[in-house]
Amino acid sequence: MRDGFDDVDEAIMDAALERIVQVGIRRASLEDIARRAGISRVTVHRRFAGKDNLVEAVLARETRRMLAEVTAIAATDSGVDAQIEETMLHVLVQTRIHRLIAELLRVAPDEVLGFYTVQGERLVAIGIDYIVGMLTQAQAAGLVARYDPRPVAELVARLAHSLMLTPGGGNVDFADPDQARAFVRTAIVPLMRHGIATPSEEVNDDHFAESAYSTPRSAP
Repeated sequence: MRDGFDDVDEAIMDAALERIVQVGIRRASLEDIARRAGISRVTVHRRFAGKDNLVEAVLARETRRMLAEVTAIAATDSGVDAQIEETMLHVLVQTRIHRLIAELLRVAPDEVLGFYTVQGERLVAIGIDYIVGMLTQAQAAGLVARYDPRPVAELVARLAHSLMLTPGGGNVDFADPDQARAFVRTAIVPLMRHGIATPSEEVNDDHFAESAYSTPRSAP
């Protein structure tokens, strides 16, 4: 799926989004979308090669829009901890309450699980790429530790996707702003600051702890 879209493409995706949130994906026909966009069905099909590709493009665009908001939020906060906290909180909350998700749950709840399970691979991939880029820039600026950002990015992206599919059932109520913020502050911020310890690092840390807290032997 191409990422470069012109004004006609954007109008088609706008029309598709509006129709989807009205009636759901299954009932949103290309004819309805074309009529709303003021163009022919043939034009829609020629530009997106079918409804599935169009829906995928809409979802990818909405995801990138959310990530653009994340970038803007990061620019307004001073201090790396505050930037991580606010941006990741926005991702986790918006993934759960985004208009597309909320309206689909209202008009076509039976479609949501299947749709976001099928489309989840692309969503997670977009999220991983974004977080890797963000962490790489932070590492280059000396704001976070040097580590492989890909495992951390995958953990956070998959967490966001999991919250979209199953927002409840755990010990943290992500509908509660205070609980969500506390989770991000205590779990996500340290993870993104320092990465995931390798086995050798853990051994070194254990050795340091034993050395620091062991009682020195008295001289004979």
